Amino acid sequence: MRTSLIVDLNKFINNIATVKNKLNPKTKILAVVKADAYGHGAVMISKIAEDEGVAYLGVATIDEAIEIREAGIKMPILILTEPTDLERLKGVLYYDISLTVFSDSFLNELQILTNELHKKVKVHLKVNTGMNRVGINVKDALKMVNTILTNKNLELEGLFTHLSDADNHDHSYTNNQLTVFNKLIENLEAEGIHIPIKHAANSMATLNHPAAHFDMVRVGLVLYKDIMTFKAKLIHVHDVEKDAEIGYCRTYKTNNTMRIGVVSVGYADGYSRALSNKASVLIKGQLCPVVGNVCMDMIMVSIPNNLRVKVGDEVTLIGSEGNKKITVNDIAKLCNTIDYEVMCSIGKRVPRVYKR
Repeated sequence: MRTSLIVDLNKFINNIATVKNKLNPKTKILAVVKADAYGHGAVMISKIAEDEGVAYLGVATIDEAIEIREAGIKMPILILTEPTDLERLKGVLYYDISLTVFSDSFLNELQILTNELHKKVKVHLKVNTGMNRVGINVKDALKMVNTILTNKNLELEGLFTHLSDADNHDHSYTNNQLTVFNKLIENLEAEGIHIPIKHAANSMATLNHPAAHFDMVRVGLVLYKDIMTFKAKLIHVHDVEKDAEIGYCRTYKTNNTMRIGVVSVGYADGYSRALSNKASVLIKGQLCPVVGNVCMDMIMVSIPNNLRVKVGDEVTLIGSEGNKKITVNDIAKLCNTIDYEVMCSIGKRVPRVYKR
């Protein structure tokens, strides 16, 4: 294989155990597997999560939910935002998939559809407590709750919000969001309304804010910590003279004679062009700097004179060799982005390989 993404399932299982150790035994885990499980492969990750007693899966789209269901996975699935394709929603209702609601327009469409099909569906109401992206305004939540409760084909299974600043060492904004959410729960319960699954915590809140755990936590990044190794192959080696200009736009000029290794990965595989002249790769345990611009299908690296290499040698882009390590976060920092984007960017043409 010219490239591969190796996913360590034992580390994934250990990460699930780490989350469980942070929780009350009654608190459920929702594993976020949207975006192909952050690039790790949603079907396999979902199967392992199911085997390890994870209670719920979270996805972003109808297609993601159907892919998991058609793979034979029976555990509950929640689409974490309102689906936009109402025509396809008819099919989803037969897959026993829970839906998020927060707008009057979608709720009206859903009521019409479920009544027409005589099909019951579980819903989770999303409220905006400060993320200010999507979610019903807290002051309007009781009205929507009552609308849902009066429809025999809608089961109000969950109430949730999203914490926008849970990784900040200053907890004040998160605490304010939780105060708003707790007040809403109190108001609903004062009306005799008890919603079975209340959830607010993302990965960082799960680790750092026990008060955010409620009945279920939604974890993504923490489950995928250090389970990914991104590999490619050395496909060509040659020497260049001093003052040679490397790659597109001639962005690197050699100070001395240099051995150049060409590696079988590029931005079409998810190795960002932002890594040009910044990143390093590992070959036989030694760091080799990327020189020149990252190409669509290849990169060039500088190979130390004391390193004996040959075409076909393995190249580590993310992962460890000996006592050297390149992490997802290392790559994210070089790209001026976040870990999530690095993982999600690794393309479909990179085969996923699972090991235990």
